[in-house]
Amino acid sequence: MTALIGPPANGSEAVARTLLADIDDLASELVGRIRAVDHAYAETAALPETVLRTAVHDNLEAMLGQLAGISGRRLQAATEVGRAKAELGIPLAALLHAYRLAGRLIWERSLATADRSGENILPALGSEVWRLIDDYSSAAADAYSGFLTERVTRADAERQAMLRTLFYSDTDAASLADIGRMLHLPRAGVFVVVHAESGVPSANPVPGAEGGLRAAYVHSVWLTESDARIGLLSLGNQRALDHSLTRLRQIVSGRVGVSRIFSTLSMTGTAVREAELAARCIHPGSNSVTVYGHTPLPLVLVSAPEAARSLAGEILGPILELDDEDRDTLLDTLDLWFDCGGSNTEVAQRLNYHRNTIHYRLRRIETLTGRRCSDPRSAAELYVALRAVRLGS
Repeated sequence: MTALIGPPANGSEAVARTLLADIDDLASELVGRIRAVDHAYAETAALPETVLRTAVHDNLEAMLGQLAGISGRRLQAATEVGRAKAELGIPLAALLHAYRLAGRLIWERSLATADRSGENILPALGSEVWRLIDDYSSAAADAYSGFLTERVTRADAERQAMLRTLFYSDTDAASLADIGRMLHLPRAGVFVVVHAESGVPSANPVPGAEGGLRAAYVHSVWLTESDARIGLLSLGNQRALDHSLTRLRQIVSGRVGVSRIFSTLSMTGTAVREAELAARCIHPGSNSVTVYGHTPLPLVLVSAPEAARSLAGEILGPILELDDEDRDTLLDTLDLWFDCGGSNTEVAQRLNYHRNTIHYRLRRIETLTGRRCSDPRSAAELYVALRAVRLGS
């Protein structure tokens, strides 16, 4: 923002005092010019003539009073007009143009007054006038932008509050209808909830999701939590779910769970819980998307976390008590053994170890747990316990 440095010259003061004496006529002239050349002002029914005239008068009076040395720098009129124009939806360009019109009018009237005074003050006077216009128009523009920022912030806060109500509260039909209308959601349709967590506070695990989904003709609204983003997707039809999952997999940077499809907004709370459980079915640290019910065993384990921890401790307790390196070596080997369908040879090839090394590790797991890998029941218990450990890590 530009500030005036020092008082204006005496000649400029005299001209400004002369213009101040005719402030009402000056304001009327400027209002007429603004209405005549700017459609944004001419077509705005919400801006009565009296309101515009008051704003023009106050700004002219503040600028000329400063130029005349009667008062100091008073930007309140500029700040008020900037916020008012933003609230009315008058474009910022129109607001700034009005200030340029003010500067032109002041300069024209100043020229006539200076000619009568016979003083050679025009260079200094011109500099002061346009520095004033820049100063006041900058203040108005800052206030205009500030109001828009506040409005966006306020609207976003209201939107987030509505989503929290929809996601976590028991809501009556009338309230659901109001929330749906405000969020542009139908009361009945094809919906899913997405729960995306990054593991890093304040990081967005699905950057650009809303825009990407919109490109696939899917409307989505998102709630931002400290460690996750939760989205409600209005799919339009069931086929759109595949397109949405594809979009999410392209951008995901964390664990993303998706609920089952549901048909009314009243079922959103249940879907939020499903999406969260689906996300927890993914190994921590992974970047992946899964749908509720597509991984049954992990879903059982994350649905009963205390039981899962107890089961893991009961079956793998002796391994879990080893030092970190020894523990991780055995668990990683067991995990890969299951991935390879129980083939020691394939595990050895993947790890670039001798087959006997893998055989030794598996025998050690059997000794510590009391369960043989060759026994289907024991192997199943080891697998379930290992999954519980992985999901809880």
